[in-house]
Amino acid sequence: LHCCAEASSHQGSSPHHSFRAAMKLALSGVVAALAVFRVAALKQDPCAGCDEGLSLAYQSCARDFGNPCAETNEAGIVGAGPGTKKDVSCCLKKDKHDRCMQCKSMDCAFKTCNVNKLYYQERFADVDAKTKTKEAYESHDAKAMKAAGWGL
Repeated sequence: LHCCAEASSHQGSSPHHSFRAAMKLALSGVVAALAVFRVAALKQDPCAGCDEGLSLAYQSCARDFGNPCAETNEAGIVGAGPGTKKDVSCCLKKDKHDRCMQCKSMDCAFKTCNVNKLYYQERFADVDAKTKTKEAYESHDAKAMKAAGWGL
């Protein structure tokens, strides 16, 4: 019994033991943080954020810069070689827009993805839907056209 009491008291006071314990704790913390980061990275949705706000931002960038990802030389001329991008933030918006255009064409028959199928067509869909109402058909009815003076 005396030998075991000495060993336990000797082990707790060793500087190597406290250093090893601290290293194990730090290493386990790093491993846990990496695991959380990896899980979070797996759950990112590349099709998220495909909305009208991105459409408008992309159109503003296209109006101001054309292709904002084109690289220009010192004279500001787009060339074949490396250079600086016209506008980095707009280039990121263009990349996201291109990704959203790919996303909207994805087949999600079994709800395997979360996609805005109307991306970059929100206003067109509203106008198109208004042409398919009963009132819209009645306004283009042959009788109505004849009564309005458009008769044959």
